Amino acid sequence: MASTLQFSVTFLTLLLFSLWVVEAHTSRKLVSIKEEGQDVSHLIKDGELDDPSMTMFFKLGDLKVGNKLPIYFDKLDLQRLPPLLTRQEAELIPFTKSKLDFLLDHFSITKDSPQGKAMKETLGRCNAKQIEGEHKFCGTSLESLIDLAKKIIGANANLKVMTTKLMVPSPNMISYALQNYTFVEAPKEFFGIKMLGCHRMPYPYTVYYCHGHRGGSRVFEVNMVTDDGRQQVVGPAVCHMDTSMWDIDHVAFKVLKMEPRSAPVCHFFPLDNIVWVTKKEMET
Repeated sequence: MASTLQFSVTFLTLLLFSLWVVEAHTSRKLVSIKEEGQDVSHLIKDGELDDPSMTMFFKLGDLKVGNKLPIYFDKLDLQRLPPLLTRQEAELIPFTKSKLDFLLDHFSITKDSPQGKAMKETLGRCNAKQIEGEHKFCGTSLESLIDLAKKIIGANANLKVMTTKLMVPSPNMISYALQNYTFVEAPKEFFGIKMLGCHRMPYPYTVYYCHGHRGGSRVFEVNMVTDDGRQQVVGPAVCHMDTSMWDIDHVAFKVLKMEPRSAPVCHFFPLDNIVWVTKKEMET
């Protein structure tokens, strides 16, 4: 058991290292989470529709070979990425909103600073109760991330880790502009699986907010290229088929110009996010 865990931790460490160092030239934000902490909610604010990162949402009917979508990839500053902690290190630091004052002092962060507000929002989301039909947790270390994912998906499940991969002929050819991407292959769907999406949160060290639903989500692997053919994106996309429990002010409804809770909502994943699925064959 110990050797298995050690292998899993080593694998995930290498995955995250390659994800951030090799592929993390660009990144797309999942929701309106600003690294400086201005806003970490799912709810739309005044002027937020002007944020190009909101193009990550799309409709189920958009998943067609040859279809074109505008997508924006936000630059990720590798030098500002927070450290990854081991379980032993993370367990020495409380992770609860009730200890916010202690944590702010511990990390020498002022309460009203962007970073202080981001910490408060991250702890609030991680400590909040899950909604009906939802699984969620926050992983504060490599070991906890793996253990909690296995606890929800299944201790003996054959897990597959998916990430968004950006491929270009050379690093200096990467474009951070909003541009069109075309589906060059029919999206491949995973059937009969369990899924968890893990999103990196703004915090002094690496924290992943992971969540999934007991049913009603469809998981795809997509392959897209830009109009000039220089950038290719391969990675996961998820369509939430039941949005009836979502907040009526969820940003996705505004971006997609749909009636709240009326239809499925799909989204791509930022480059620094992780998607866990049970490993099964994919179908087109």
